[in-house]
Amino acid sequence: MNSNLVLAILILASSVAMMSTDLYAPSLAHLPAYFGTDAATAKLSMSLNALAYALGTLVHGPLSERFGRRPVFLGGLAGFTLFSLLCGLAQSIEQLIAARVLQGLMAAVEGVVVLAVIRDVFTDRDQVRAIAWYGVATAMMPAVAPILGGYIFIWFGWRMNFYFLAVVALITTVLIYTFLQESGRRDPDALRIREVLGDYLGLLRNRDFLRYTIIGGSTIAFFFAFVTAGPFILIKQYGLPTEYFGYFQGLLVLSYGAGSLLTGRLARRWSGDDLMLLGMVPALGGGIALVAIVYGGHESLPAMAIALSIMAFGDGPVFATTPTLAMNASRGRTGPAAAMLLAIEVGMGSLAALSVGVFHDGTSRPLALTCGFFCLLAAAAWLAGKRREK
Repeated sequence: MNSNLVLAILILASSVAMMSTDLYAPSLAHLPAYFGTDAATAKLSMSLNALAYALGTLVHGPLSERFGRRPVFLGGLAGFTLFSLLCGLAQSIEQLIAARVLQGLMAAVEGVVVLAVIRDVFTDRDQVRAIAWYGVATAMMPAVAPILGGYIFIWFGWRMNFYFLAVVALITTVLIYTFLQESGRRDPDALRIREVLGDYLGLLRNRDFLRYTIIGGSTIAFFFAFVTAGPFILIKQYGLPTEYFGYFQGLLVLSYGAGSLLTGRLARRWSGDDLMLLGMVPALGGGIALVAIVYGGHESLPAMAIALSIMAFGDGPVFATTPTLAMNASRGRTGPAAAMLLAIEVGMGSLAALSVGVFHDGTSRPLALTCGFFCLLAAAAWLAGKRREK
């Protein structure tokens, strides 16, 4: 199997899953008025979607081991296409939240299968390099999708975002059916309850796996917190036109991509742990700066852009290295390891999104506190690992 073709297909599939959040983000700040609800309820369409994604990985991981990567991948994308259509047809905020939950369950297939296929196809060193380039390529989607979503909202309304997403998902399903071959071996024991629980409990007892996963999850938490709170801060608080929200997010994505690109260039000379530390320093610094700006009375759009961009740059190396470090520390089946990795990481992202929703007060403070908390959590996980090594 051509590894470059495999990587291109995986990038395309991941882009579709990312669009389910980023394409829709510019519309989020307008939904309370459209459905006659409040901001906290509208934000549930983000946080519960992420939570469903996290829980879905725990199911799709064992399924991909039992029935193979390819059929599970195809089934998940077909379901994702259907529920994207239902999101566009929602007549109430409750219907939209329900459809978004189901959409998140199906999107989880992409996350599990992508990590599993990368481990199947690439060697250890090439895994870091592949994930780094994968991060650079997929970073373009969070930059482009909110810009596109903003203009779609202005021209056609928020529903068209989901119809567009369904069409792209359908095309992706056809391409995977045509070009992607099976990369794993089917394990007939993978769905036995004892086997599944044994895999997951073993991972939860694995301190190295948990350490790397928590550090990576803090990266995911930052982006989920911003994409949930950012539209309300920029559009409602600062009065930024809806169609320009994507350009601000694009700045953060470019910063993240620069960090990922640097990681790709250093991957053959630096160890994964060293690259992870390279990213943690600016990520933590940006988080502290964001809290200081918001609570120190120096808040402005340029100041926030600088602090958030520094965090995003640091998150590039962290996200590129932690999946490989965690997966290689798992010492077990690939599918469950990928599932648990994503369940914890995206679960942390859903908690971050829920946090900025529950504590929504019309200011930037919930975002700053949430980002600061997860930066400190990542630092604590790293220090705990160093103390254990000594």
